[in-house]
Amino acid sequence: MNVNVFGSNISAMVCAACLAETGNQVTLVGQPKTGSPEPGLSKLIGEQTASGRLNISSDYDLEADVHILSLSADKDKKALEIAERLSDSANPDHCLIIRSNLDLKTIQEIERKANMPVIVNPDFTAEGQAISGFQKPDRIIVGSDDEKALKRFKLLFAPFNRNRDIFIQMTPQAAVLTKYATNVLIATRISLMNELARVAESTHADIEEIRQGLGSDKRIGFTYLYPGIGFGGVHLSRDLQRMQKLLDKSGSQQGLLKTVYDINQQQKELLFRKAWQHYRCELDGRHIAMWGVTYKPNSSVIKEAPSLTLIEAFIHQGCHLHLYDPNLGSSFHNWVNKTFDAAQQARIHIHLDMYEAIRNTDALCVTTEAKLFWSPDLKRLKENMNVPMILDGRNIYDKQWMEEEGMIYYGVGR
Repeated sequence: MNVNVFGSNISAMVCAACLAETGNQVTLVGQPKTGSPEPGLSKLIGEQTASGRLNISSDYDLEADVHILSLSADKDKKALEIAERLSDSANPDHCLIIRSNLDLKTIQEIERKANMPVIVNPDFTAEGQAISGFQKPDRIIVGSDDEKALKRFKLLFAPFNRNRDIFIQMTPQAAVLTKYATNVLIATRISLMNELARVAESTHADIEEIRQGLGSDKRIGFTYLYPGIGFGGVHLSRDLQRMQKLLDKSGSQQGLLKTVYDINQQQKELLFRKAWQHYRCELDGRHIAMWGVTYKPNSSVIKEAPSLTLIEAFIHQGCHLHLYDPNLGSSFHNWVNKTFDAAQQARIHIHLDMYEAIRNTDALCVTTEAKLFWSPDLKRLKENMNVPMILDGRNIYDKQWMEEEGMIYYGVGR
């Protein structure tokens, strides 16, 4: 098939490259950034452009059989503009697939304007695993009532539906709400585990032992059952707010989702509070290292990352910060320039080596579970830090091992 994929983000690039790899002629309509941190994506894009099956352009193919919106979630206005442009030359035998996580009202407006069948196919893949998530999904949600469009969609996505039938057909409205509800449930599990971690600390229990007991129950499972310093990125927070608005309109007076969001915001300050207590409220002038700034490994996204809350808290207490993250980009520098004055910016130091970042520091905050952080050289940490203290925001280290090796260790619910 001839396919247009609209978007410049990781979701759009993965969708375009994977569809090209399965023999389609694909035009990626956008301006994707080079050197994406997504594992394997640059290689796959390069292979498919070299094959001639993937073309990256600012113009779309008028004769395309399928148009796919895979824009970022804040691009509702652009999505409507694209739908209006496509409607001018719309072919009723073609279809428009919405993979973008847009507002429900925006999708309903696109359905009215498109002049072609519309399918809602939410993208559930996670950054860091986007290619495998696209090629081997748990399920493929298909929101449409148009049989011809559904047939075309199933032919296009057939290569990713081989082992067992994972197509789940529903109405477009149900497909949108399924995406929202998925993120809401994930956020709720995370915030609940963080609340349980507080209880564990106050009762001298270990949340890791509790997690093992909970996850072993088949009704619960282990997915997203890790306590930490809160979730970041825009996806979970945005869909919490979207679902809350829909609940408000439905007449619900309950505040569960607001509480989930508030717990997460408070959790982002956890490592700061632990350092504050350890140093008895005397943080002014101390040097704090931080491994991980982006909201998760293998991502350059910093929006709502817990690290930003920590950075603000430490800087406002007069600390010097020493940061290391292999995927740190211009968005972080822009945030620093907007958030802090010149004197505060002078106390933020970015390092190109994780061990350079800890030299002569009074604490190390680990804020993401990136693989290169899992087995640190503790001898090197003890020799180079002023105080060999680790604040483990993702519980990736064994508490007993850390303490036996002479480290001061603080985890979450440990």
